[in-house]
Amino acid sequence: MTTMPPIQLLLDEYEQAKASGHDRVLAETAYALAIRTREDGQFEKAQEYAREALAAAERLPSSTLDDVASTRQEVGGVPLPELFHDGVIRSRLEGLLNEYIP
Repeated sequence: MTTMPPIQLLLDEYEQAKASGHDRVLAETAYALAIRTREDGQFEKAQEYAREALAAAERLPSSTLDDVASTRQEVGGVPLPELFHDGVIRSRLEGLLNEYIP
């Protein structure tokens, strides 16, 4: 098993994408952060990143295969789905997106 890159690198990329308004990178990094933080037991943080990933993905064009084809195989040690769009994010992060937060 390979070692995961430091989560700080992923957080830095996420913050840069958020500041620049680059929705594809934001969606991809937030998706990876949702998975990484969920694996680390940080469920509330994972939920925040899952919602951010979905919101960013919903702003992306999705009418053609080229629109939804992943441009990267992995982000921050997390494999990305071949097709990356809001429906895939809803499916893959369903438990994080549907959990009630008081």
